[in-house]
Amino acid sequence: MVSSSKGSRPRRGVKKWPTPPRLAGEMLSVLSDIMSVESPDSVLQKIAETIAELFSIKALIICVLDENEQVFRVRAAHGYGADREEQIMAITYSQERLGRDMDPKFMISENVYFVRPGPEDFDKTDEPLYFDVKSITKPRGDLDEWHELDYLKIVFMDRDNHPRGFIEIEEPETRRTMDKDAIEALRIFAELAGVAIENAKMYHAQVEIAQRTRFLADIMAHDINNYNQAVTSYLHMALSTDVDPEKAVAYLERATEAAWGINGLIQRAEKLARIEEEGAKNTGPVDLVQTLKESAGEVSRSNSGKDVTIDLNLGSQRYFVTGNELIDEIFVNVIENAVQYDAHEKIVVEVSVGEFFVDYRRYWCVSVADNGIGIPDSKKSLVFGRMSGGAEGPPALGLGLSIVRVIVESYHGMVWVEDRVRGDHSKGSIFRVALPMASST
Repeated sequence: MVSSSKGSRPRRGVKKWPTPPRLAGEMLSVLSDIMSVESPDSVLQKIAETIAELFSIKALIICVLDENEQVFRVRAAHGYGADREEQIMAITYSQERLGRDMDPKFMISENVYFVRPGPEDFDKTDEPLYFDVKSITKPRGDLDEWHELDYLKIVFMDRDNHPRGFIEIEEPETRRTMDKDAIEALRIFAELAGVAIENAKMYHAQVEIAQRTRFLADIMAHDINNYNQAVTSYLHMALSTDVDPEKAVAYLERATEAAWGINGLIQRAEKLARIEEEGAKNTGPVDLVQTLKESAGEVSRSNSGKDVTIDLNLGSQRYFVTGNELIDEIFVNVIENAVQYDAHEKIVVEVSVGEFFVDYRRYWCVSVADNGIGIPDSKKSLVFGRMSGGAEGPPALGLGLSIVRVIVESYHGMVWVEDRVRGDHSKGSIFRVALPMASST
């Protein structure tokens, strides 16, 4: 229960519940918004305000399941002062708590439950009353006295009949006990809130599909075309009548390298598509130290012709994060990126791990620092999309960083890049990968 204010109150006039035509009109209005508004928050706020106005509710909240953290968060509130609303919007509800609230003995009708007060909130000492729905739903005896149905939780479900969120109402201003028709109308509004969430989820899924399609199409149209032009140009030069045999061989070797580049690009694009589909499957605790050692070893072996030192500053602590078998792709690509974009004869890459917090969320953050060419501020937000590399690096290297982003986000983590020396991008970069902490068991 968000708050409690039971006890004697000034008597208010009795107001009738809204007529069926008015209810239908408001529901259609909300449904229209659901189908046209991209973000569900404005729809949820409208639902909150509509319920409050139609049923003269003093205050209410709408909570929605946060799929990343698996807790219910307040997404809309009505009837609280600005300071109190700010506090309420920061409240989270565990699934265990909702499960207790949904105990069948508290159920009034389908997916509708009265909110049982805590011991400190009791004004009536007959606690067994709260296990007798018939007693609970009796009309209010005294308009100056609170009633059990002043506080209701209406749960809305997803298509698999799992709780997606709930509306919790507090105190009808009319002092009238909710009747069956009013409770059913509230339940329908709760279902509309669920539709808004599902609609937004499907909308964003379609947006992601469209973005992925455009992304892969861009690779095919731009990067592969660049490789094809290179192949064609080198072959043309090799076949020129005035080119000596040694130069012709060199041109043919470059044409072959470009052709193999096309093959590598296609493989990376296929891998990206597969990871986007499967990245979040079968996740569990992963030993970050072991992963970093294996990734560093793979990069060292692939660059055996260079003077490369990968300095792992991991200490003696063990770090466990949420991940799966794809986690190696993250650090192989990030460390390889640090090596490839460093033109020094002796290449040094420093890898370290530290704690990172966002609100109450805890992460282990891996930092990969290089001494490469750096990334201007104008391009920092672009490096995890498609970046062809151009004259400053191998074509389509940025596709590897796109793979990094996709995997990290599937783990509900974060990835970003900073200047190694603040304000001077030419001194190298630090890539940071923050992954949710996990228990070792």
